[in-house]
Formats: sequence, structure tokens, C-alpha cells
Amino acid sequence: MTVTLGTFTCSALTAQPFAYEGDARTGLTARTFRISGLLTTSQWQALISEYNTWRNTRITDADTLSSGTVGTTIALSVSANGVSVSSLACWFVEPPSGEQAGAFINASATLVDATQALAVLLREQEKSRQNSEANVPSIGTVTLTRGSGTSPVITLTKPMLTRQDGPSVALTATGVSYVTGALVAHKVRQIEGYITTGTYDDVLSWYDETIAAVPSSSSWFPISAPTATAEVIISGGAKSTRYNVSLTALQII
Repeated sequence: MTVTLGTFTCSALTAQPFAYEGDARTGLTARTFRISGLLTTSQWQALISEYNTWRNTRITDADTLSSGTVGTTIALSVSANGVSVSSLACWFVEPPSGEQAGAFINASATLVDATQALAVLLREQEKSRQNSEANVPSIGTVTLTRGSGTSPVITLTKPMLTRQDGPSVALTATGVSYVTGALVAHKVRQIEGYITTGTYDDVLSWYDETIAAVPSSSSWFPISAPTATAEVIISGGAKSTRYNVSLTALQII
């Protein structure tokens, strides 16, 4: 049984190296490789050196789920019991460890197929999001209509309709209720959701264009500027950025 990791080579493995990690019932598994053997001092030094080189670069990589890429890997070649891989891109799962055994070091380390491990991570994140969104009721969408250019569509995450500026109630000196103010209220849209058509720039353009003109009766007039946050989502294994927006509009009476 032979294994090679860069400058590290061992031809006397003491354990069968091929295995899997993850949930086999859903297929969310990735190949793992347990490297175990009695190493000479120079072999142990070579193994430690390969791990340090990988680790020192790997730690500077972008977040794996954000980037959607495997990032820094180490090439593994191993052959045992008629099964082999050659120059397979791997991550370390467990760093090298060893116990002195006379003149040798009884050492072990575990690696995982980086491409398969990434696919599992992305699918797990996608399923987690799908399960979360399945529990969110369908509230609908709202279109911010523009005279020209793209009219952005926002999928709502909260009911948007409310009222404001209605009459108020107070007490007289004798403890009798009395109403002040007009017996009517403004209809208000408190819009919170994410953009499904257009871009956040389109939302800002809608705002700029709308406040630049005198509003007509029954039209919706923004009374707060739009704000937005961005989040990375995974759908079908593909990474994208979703913009969540918030704004308030009032219907002119």
C-alpha cells in the first residue's frame, strides 16, 4: 500500500485508507482517506511540512460556502487493495498526529475528497434553506412601477398594509372620551422583502423618480428611502446574492 502527498511518501501503511463520511441515506457523503503507518523521522518531517504548507495557505482562503470553490487543496495519490486515486485534490480533515514507537513514529492523518466535500456542504446548505423557506407563508409580491426602465418586483416576507395618521382619542377633564383629528387615516405600505425582478439600483431609481414629481390622488408616495442588505444563497448548487429591501410608501388622499 503506497501513499504520496507532495514530498511525503509511505509504502507501508498499517490501516486500510479508503472510507466515507456523511449521511449515506441521502447520498450526502464524501470519500475520506486515513493515512496511518510507522514513519521514519524524515517521513514524519515531510508529512508535517506538507500539512503546514496546506494549512498556512488554506487559512487565508475565502469562506468556502461564500466562494463556492474548493480553495487550497493538496494532491493525494494512494493505492491499496486494488483501489487507487491519483493526484486527487483533498483537504485535511484531521492534522497529522503521532506517537513515538522506538525509532519510528506511529503516525496518522485523515483527508477528504475536496470536490465531494464541497458538493455535500452546498447541498446541505441548500436543503437547510429550502426547509426554512417551506415554513414561510406566501405573502405575495409588489411591483414598484416606473415610467421607463425596469420596474422592480419585490417578494414580500411580511404583510405590508397598515395605516397611520388616524384620529386620536383623549379624555376631557370629566373623564369623557373625545376624538381629535380627521376621521380618516392614510393607507401605508411597509414593504419588506427581496428583489426577484430588477436590481437594487432599479429600486433607488423608482424612489428618485417618484419623489421628483407632485403625487396624484390615490398614488403611492415613498415616505422613507429604501435600504437594503445582501445575503448569499445556494440554489441548485449555484451561488447567488439576494438583496433584501425595506421601504415605506403612503397612498395620497
